[in-house]
Amino acid sequence: MTKLIHQTDIFHPHCDPDDHWDLATVFALAKCNALELAGIVCDNPATSGHGDPAVIAATQLAYITGIVGTPFVIGSKHKLRDKKDDQSDRDPKDSAAARWLCKTLEQTNEKIAITSVGSSVDIALAGVMRPDLFRNKVKALYLNSGSACPGEKNQKEYNVERNPAAYASLFDLECPIYWCPCLHTAGILEQGEFGAWYPFKQGDILVQISKALRNYFYYMLDQMKDPLYLRYLDTDIALDNVLHFWEATRYMFSTASIFHAGGMIADIDKGLVKISESENPVFEFLPIDVSCDDDGATTWSRTDKDTNRYLFRMRDKALYPKVMSSALAQLLVSI
Repeated sequence: MTKLIHQTDIFHPHCDPDDHWDLATVFALAKCNALELAGIVCDNPATSGHGDPAVIAATQLAYITGIVGTPFVIGSKHKLRDKKDDQSDRDPKDSAAARWLCKTLEQTNEKIAITSVGSSVDIALAGVMRPDLFRNKVKALYLNSGSACPGEKNQKEYNVERNPAAYASLFDLECPIYWCPCLHTAGILEQGEFGAWYPFKQGDILVQISKALRNYFYYMLDQMKDPLYLRYLDTDIALDNVLHFWEATRYMFSTASIFHAGGMIADIDKGLVKISESENPVFEFLPIDVSCDDDGATTWSRTDKDTNRYLFRMRDKALYPKVMSSALAQLLVSI
């Protein structure tokens, strides 16, 4: 079973609801014994302009799944000024998340996978502090940021824009990197071969899952301030009051990487299965050569060499959204 650290920009009120769906995916995989959740690293709210870190969401999911005792640490409020910035001139408390990450890697007896679906500041900072730990203790870094192809006027994807130097720094780490660009082309929300995003209608999954998990999503979507956030999970909610949430389209960017980190994959014929059991996966990872400049611009090409760098590729553009959303529902029904 893979140990996983999940890095996210999950806030309440939310920035993007997909982060709450991602965290539910992580907890569901842990509940199914596909992975062991070693910790959650949340971006500092000072870098987001949205709500505070959604500790409540993690607590609700722990209550629903029984996955308890997971560390939830909050990252630096300072961006990396360049790829080698160790922030040694900053207040030590601002590097607490990076130091926790280093300590966790240092103390583990087995390699740990990391999923990064936020700004990556604290992963990059930890990598600057202790590059040896990433070389020796990281099984894989799943990087959900960027775009496979540049957009007009050097436009950057959201996560990259938040700290280009941190993003660029990750490509220098000596660990396997599974790069899942959020978009095929920067600035264009259209499906493309190398962009991991997909849409689904929220109601298509909400109708299938437990009341407690539905209420977890309602609490977030309605930006609730009710301090009784655990008892809220058991509340009966009238459908008329939340129908607009059911009808809304949700865009997901990180599901493929989270599945893969847990040793799972969405198969066109079989649904969500172990990677070893898939004969017709809807996505794959291709070996690439890749570099990233200090401004976050990537250059890549396919290769037959073992570079420890892999790029997401959807194998069936037409079926990808349906297969991925069905696999997500299949997983979330389990909790």
